[in-house]
Amino acid sequence: MNILLMGGTSDANKIAKKLKELEKKDLKINIITTTTTNYGSELAKKYSDKAISRQSTQETLKEIIINNDILLLIDATHPFATNISKKAINLSKELNLKYIRYERPQKIFKNAIYVNDFNEASHKAIEIMGDKNKNIMYLAGIKNLKTVSDIIGKDRLIARVLPVSVNEALSILPSKNIIGMQGIFSKELNKNIINDYNCGIIITKDSGDEGGLTEKIEGALEANAIPIIIQRPKINYPLKFNNINDLIEYFNNI
Repeated sequence: MNILLMGGTSDANKIAKKLKELEKKDLKINIITTTTTNYGSELAKKYSDKAISRQSTQETLKEIIINNDILLLIDATHPFATNISKKAINLSKELNLKYIRYERPQKIFKNAIYVNDFNEASHKAIEIMGDKNKNIMYLAGIKNLKTVSDIIGKDRLIARVLPVSVNEALSILPSKNIIGMQGIFSKELNKNIINDYNCGIIITKDSGDEGGLTEKIEGALEANAIPIIIQRPKINYPLKFNNINDLIEYFNNI
């Protein structure tokens, strides 16, 4: 059975591992995992029979499905990767494939402000901060940094980005406002960084516990900073699981 696992997340690797554990003498599970980066592709190879980096191939998703004789599509992409999820849903209908969505569990923080996008988050941050002598910390990846910087301004915006994104961030913010770090950080470390940079607000997105969201929010609150969270886009998935074991059980039954 050939399965296309749309990955690039830690969730996808956990799903691949559990699927491989189901293999029997009369059931060979071939997992083809797609990722958005070469690094993600290297990680995916541990539990996949084949890993394809969409960054380094010219193949379209449709070609990958047809060329690998895919019977089942599992979409375990990031909660904010809506364009590729919509494409996968449409392709599954066109090619008569079973589509399963896995999305990491969501947690609601009552002391946070939820907004729809980074534009709204930036304007809300300015409205709250006003003339206060406080900075604003951005904890949501390089992709939307320029949007936020253009609204908030370079002087009071502090951005924590992956080390590989520092060069791009330097074209947007002064070096003293950029923190290059990779990992899921503790509540204490987040709190200390927010305090050290004199930030009264953090801007992040609802990437779930796998993205360190709880530690960011709890660290911000202990630092007396207000969390602004970009909520997840809403898509009408045909079939969705928020628990990997439930997904595996469903797969076992079919």
